[in-house]
Amino acid sequence: MKKIFSGIKEDYEIVKQGLRLVKIYLGKNYFLLNLIVKILRAVSPYIAIYCTGLVITALSEKQSFRQIVMYVLVATVSTLVIDIVIRTVNRKALIMLNSCYEKHSALLSRKALELDYAKAESSSVQELRGKIEENANNGNGLTWVAECVAEMISNIFSVAVAVGMISGMVFSRSKAQLTGFMAFVDSPWLAIMLIVFCIIAIVISVRYQELSEKKKFDIFNRAVKFNPILDYYNQKYLNENESGKDVRIFDVKALIKEEIDEKIYKPIISMRRDVFRLWATIGQISNISANFLGGLVYLFVGLKALAGAFGAGKIVEYYGAITKLISSCTTIAGDAGYLRANNIQLKQELEYLNLVSDMKNGTRKVDGIDPSDSVFEFRNVSFTYPETETMILKNFSMRIESGEHLAVVGMNGSGKSTMIKLLCRLYDPTEGMITLNGIDIREFDYSEYLKLFAIVFQDFKLLAFPVGENVACSDEYDEERVWRCLEMAGIRERVEEFPKKLKQSIYKLYEKDGIDLSGGEEQKIAIARALYKDAPFVILDEPTAALDPIAESEIYSRFNEIAGNKTTVYISHRLSSCRFCSRIVVFDNGTVIQEGTHEELLSFPDGKYSELWNAQAQYYNNEK
Repeated sequence: MKKIFSGIKEDYEIVKQGLRLVKIYLGKNYFLLNLIVKILRAVSPYIAIYCTGLVITALSEKQSFRQIVMYVLVATVSTLVIDIVIRTVNRKALIMLNSCYEKHSALLSRKALELDYAKAESSSVQELRGKIEENANNGNGLTWVAECVAEMISNIFSVAVAVGMISGMVFSRSKAQLTGFMAFVDSPWLAIMLIVFCIIAIVISVRYQELSEKKKFDIFNRAVKFNPILDYYNQKYLNENESGKDVRIFDVKALIKEEIDEKIYKPIISMRRDVFRLWATIGQISNISANFLGGLVYLFVGLKALAGAFGAGKIVEYYGAITKLISSCTTIAGDAGYLRANNIQLKQELEYLNLVSDMKNGTRKVDGIDPSDSVFEFRNVSFTYPETETMILKNFSMRIESGEHLAVVGMNGSGKSTMIKLLCRLYDPTEGMITLNGIDIREFDYSEYLKLFAIVFQDFKLLAFPVGENVACSDEYDEERVWRCLEMAGIRERVEEFPKKLKQSIYKLYEKDGIDLSGGEEQKIAIARALYKDAPFVILDEPTAALDPIAESEIYSRFNEIAGNKTTVYISHRLSSCRFCSRIVVFDNGTVIQEGTHEELLSFPDGKYSELWNAQAQYYNNEK
């Protein structure tokens, strides 16, 4: 018993938190509007039932025509007014509901941005968010909470109205002296037996509905994992022009079809068959139960009327009220089971939204840091990415001097980009520390610390916004300064050719007249964005990896001139791109194995730098 109450308490707390979230992303009035609609829909049939009973009673008692017309008008006008109110309120609720998916996605995205990068990027958090989004697509989770709770409250209200209407039936007695079976019919005992029987039937229905809904949710949960795969093939792979070329050239249609049919469609079809079979079974049992109970109710009400306990009008009233009572109780049972099953998914959402960042946020300000006299130092840093076991950096130590132009080179996977992520505190070291002027960077305020850096990552992203907003990362910007940064990045002339200049949207996602850029043009705008920020420490983390070595070298050389006296770090696995730097650091297997100028490093013919240089020399012949 204690376990049952504990489970009910937990379900209540989850639902309560869910309703709070509904206010955030559906609007604080949505639940109230939805509740009003459902209560009015629940009450409306009782008006018709009650007024119909009055009309029949009036006819049987030969009341005045005027009285009968009044009953009809009351029923008609009341129903009409309620219907108008329902439509008006429901329209407002539906407007809120139609934007729920977008608001819900925005809510999840804002939460991801609140988390530190390491946690937001972790596979467990990504998987958790994926489940939440798939549940939302299926109408479960937060969306169902407001709907289900409002439905339950309205049906409870319906039960209360029905009980009020039929309460007089139990105690109605015939004025005549009855004997035998009719005396038993006229007594309260037959009514009590019917009530007890109905309660037993409703309890059984409640339990069956709960078990059925839980089983249905379990089936849907198993099917959820296939949705991202289908989305990948149908939306991202088969519909993209680049993928379409591969599909045709290599004739992989048969492979994809077999993959989808055997590993996705068959399991999904099997699961959906189970769901439809379950729905059919529930429907059959519900119909049998409803018809059986309806027959008993009709028989009971008819016998009571035959015994003279009430008139013909009350037969309609009591029969309708009892039928609605049974229907409402059954619906409450189904909603309760569905709500409990839905809590499993809602719990996942609450788990995600209650995540907190693990990264320490210090309090030191960077105002006192002089960029012209600042030194970063890695002190015995080791790092393993979360939820993995491979150590990327191993007992790594290095200094980055103020004002120097440093090149970091090495093979792919040697730890170059990881070092930059640690420097920018996208991750914290597993062991060791990174300092700025001798101070552990974890002691600085995180948002303040990030102001020190302007970075162009290898996988940089531009926004489908106008060029000016992309460069300034704001809808308000200094146009002259934007043009100057575009010129330094070597793309001003191209932007001047755009019809709307700085207001020209990139890509066609939001604007039909958007401009699609080449890879090199995108990279130059990303570099202009880094220049606009005007941070004291600038980093280029292989943003030109898709270009050929000579084109990359030209962009790096241009940027080196632009950077001037700023501390600049260039990351590349191509050695020729960074020959101009004052110091080159060679990475291999998570540690620094060589450092020096280009000429100094080539003086060691057996060194890693010489080995890489000779291996890549075929690309540099024209430079020679």
